[in-house]
Amino acid sequence: MTSPHTPGLPAASDTGGGQTALAVPAPAGRRRHRGVPAITTEVLTRMLRDHFIKPGEELPGAVFLTEVTAPGRAGRRADAVHISTWASRGGGDIDVCEVKTQRADWLRELRDPGKAEAWWPHSSRFWLVVPNTDVARPDELPEGWGLLVPKARGRRFLTVVEPAKRIPQLTPGLLVTLLTNTETVRYNALRRQRDELGDKHRQEVQRLRDEAGTARDPRVEEKLALLERLEKALGGRLGAGGWGRIVGTDEAVEALAAFVQPHLERQRAEQRFSRAVAVLGHQRDALDRAVRELEKAAEEVAAGE
Repeated sequence: MTSPHTPGLPAASDTGGGQTALAVPAPAGRRRHRGVPAITTEVLTRMLRDHFIKPGEELPGAVFLTEVTAPGRAGRRADAVHISTWASRGGGDIDVCEVKTQRADWLRELRDPGKAEAWWPHSSRFWLVVPNTDVARPDELPEGWGLLVPKARGRRFLTVVEPAKRIPQLTPGLLVTLLTNTETVRYNALRRQRDELGDKHRQEVQRLRDEAGTARDPRVEEKLALLERLEKALGGRLGAGGWGRIVGTDEAVEALAAFVQPHLERQRAEQRFSRAVAVLGHQRDALDRAVRELEKAAEEVAAGE
């Protein structure tokens, strides 16, 4: 990619290192405002994801990554990268997006196009994404860049400036970067799901306790106390699925059954033995009494004779 340059504007002097800083246009007259009021970068990035991938779609046919480091040693990170995987939706296209929510940040980007330089050969399209055209004006964009702003309604963004399109260079470094970030996204999603399930479990237990209050059945209190002791002994919370510090209920039941059943059988055998010993003891005492009574009777008969 040649150094981006704003159409109709002279490039500033060479800053060294092969990069050419971009001239910042002087403020023009009043222009049509497009987009939405000021929002945070996090919110705008989430809206951008919904633009590319419909929320709740089980097979989106695309991958959306954030904070993706460009291949090579430059270490420049793209705010967002969208990769289409279905042929019917532009399969193989790579949209690299620079997200800006403050005009000052955008002007700094204009003066230092290094991030665009690092990602340009690996992208099908390079986008600037802003909440509104007060942050970045359409006539300020370097040649070939596209401009996206969210609409007031709906999830799809408005294309204010159509970007140039090209065939991205699919290098081994790019594939490693994208695969690494994809795995990171998957891991983080699973971790968030684990944490959310754990929070819901704790909230549900607390809700049940609060609803029961002081009128809770003592037997329920006993069972909850037993559950807490059991979870402490297992080193994790009992839950529907085993993940991290959550101990799967089925796993816990199987493990407890394997350990407890022989123990219970031994206890029951000992109890049966103890009962048998007690019965034999009672029978022995009764027999001793009967013998004493017979001896006494025999003595009385002998004395009467």
